Amino acid sequence: MARKLKTASYLFIFVVASLILKPVSALFGFGSGGDKVPQKSSKYGCVSWRQTGNCDPDGPREENGDSDCGAVVRNGRSGYCECIWGGKTSRVPCRHADFRCHTACANEIKSLEVSEDMKWIENTVWNWNNWRDVTFASNNVFQAPTADCEAGECSWTAKDGLVYIMWGNAGLHTVAAPSKDVKKISGIRYDGEPLSAAFVRKLNPEETEESDDYYALLGLDPEATDSEIRKSYRKLSRELHPDKYSGSDREEAEQKFIKIQKAYEVLKDEETRMVYDTGGIEAVEAINNEQGDGGGMDPFSMFFGGGGGGRKNRGHTAKAQVGVSLEDMYNGNEQEVQYDRRVVCRNCKKITAKNKERCSKCGACPPEVKMVQRNMGGFLVQQQEQVPSKEKCMNAPTTLNLVIEKGMSSGAELVFERMGEQTPGQIPGDVVIVLEQKPHASFSRTGNDLKTTVHISLKEALTGVTHTFSHLDGREMKVETQPGEIISPLQVMKLQGEGMPVHEVPSQYGDMFLEFDVHFPKTLTPSQVAKLRELLPDE
Repeated sequence: MARKLKTASYLFIFVVASLILKPVSALFGFGSGGDKVPQKSSKYGCVSWRQTGNCDPDGPREENGDSDCGAVVRNGRSGYCECIWGGKTSRVPCRHADFRCHTACANEIKSLEVSEDMKWIENTVWNWNNWRDVTFASNNVFQAPTADCEAGECSWTAKDGLVYIMWGNAGLHTVAAPSKDVKKISGIRYDGEPLSAAFVRKLNPEETEESDDYYALLGLDPEATDSEIRKSYRKLSRELHPDKYSGSDREEAEQKFIKIQKAYEVLKDEETRMVYDTGGIEAVEAINNEQGDGGGMDPFSMFFGGGGGGRKNRGHTAKAQVGVSLEDMYNGNEQEVQYDRRVVCRNCKKITAKNKERCSKCGACPPEVKMVQRNMGGFLVQQQEQVPSKEKCMNAPTTLNLVIEKGMSSGAELVFERMGEQTPGQIPGDVVIVLEQKPHASFSRTGNDLKTTVHISLKEALTGVTHTFSHLDGREMKVETQPGEIISPLQVMKLQGEGMPVHEVPSQYGDMFLEFDVHFPKTLTPSQVAKLRELLPDE
């Protein structure tokens, strides 16, 4: 009888335990049977640093050398970082740079391949915690409407029925996804906070296909010149012309040929290239659609909110003064001006594995001004409104090459079209460089004429002067007066055709004027006075 009661007690305990534990599992949707269950962990999924001997990460374990995930693993220790998904990352011998395991585990997810049985979740959209939609994109990219994910800092992987999401600074999130038939997945954040997501849809093939980079198609950098673009296109169009191929190779060549033609059509035109650089192919296609509907209108006006002929929504024109030497204005020269300006990062609206590294240098753009419809008193009214930009921006060093032409003067303006700061949805303004002549040690300028002062003694003024000086182009100039020709104080001599070149008519020159500054002696001796009275006339 006692044995039966004891057996019944064990059975009762088992039933109660099952009733308690099963609802908890069901509550979080972790599945049943052999499915793995999301576990609490450190913020970035690290379990511990595991130390090994013999300076070999595969060497014998040295448990007394293990350390927590935030500790710095110094040079001289061998081993690996253990992550909650079973990964052994940062396997190092004794010689290595210092690092921390929580960083190593966080980074491993970016390159950890999704297991074959879990690939069904790739390129799917889910509504997260009844909040907003998130996407498990290809190449381990996790997309969510948060600043860290938009900056490319979020990634995911999946194995053994669990999906691991490294949500930037928010840390590790783990959900159970036992099969592709589930419409809801649930799990916990690293600290145990429950979470769930409901299936929304599978991405269309068009959404998952990364748009071609037109510069990459032509084998060019985004800073390529017009000449380099033409040269590359001609070379590739000869190499990929379909007539040079047959069979399946011809079909492949035709597809590539069409792509490089499309890329060239966009990049060869200065305006469409600017739109492509700041808005991608979607912006260019929007212009083409508007041109097809409106016919003959200004593409910039149509795309950026203008109508008819005028170009609206253009950035401000920036003006800056640059000092230029008189020598450069006489001879002509080139001068570089460097400055930082905000530029829109190309194709960084959507972070992918292809653009992740390039776009990681980019931050937020200023808000965009867009036309929106508002219902006001029963009427639909269009009005401008500032909306957060989905594009990415960065400060980039920019160099302007100033071509200083012969004869240019202070106040001359050099205009660099659309080289101002870039803002999404706006035509960049111009940069205007205003030339300002620097003071010169020997010459002053009035219009196209030059003036210089020649310092001579009283003796030279009375008996004749020979004076040499260097012109602005380096020529040695020689000025002589005849014996007996008297030079009066502040007398001016004109050298015809020795002034500044006339701008845009460089064969013509102004004149040069020499003003004589006669230096009188401070005192004379009595004998000098007597001689002068004897030599000089009374008149």
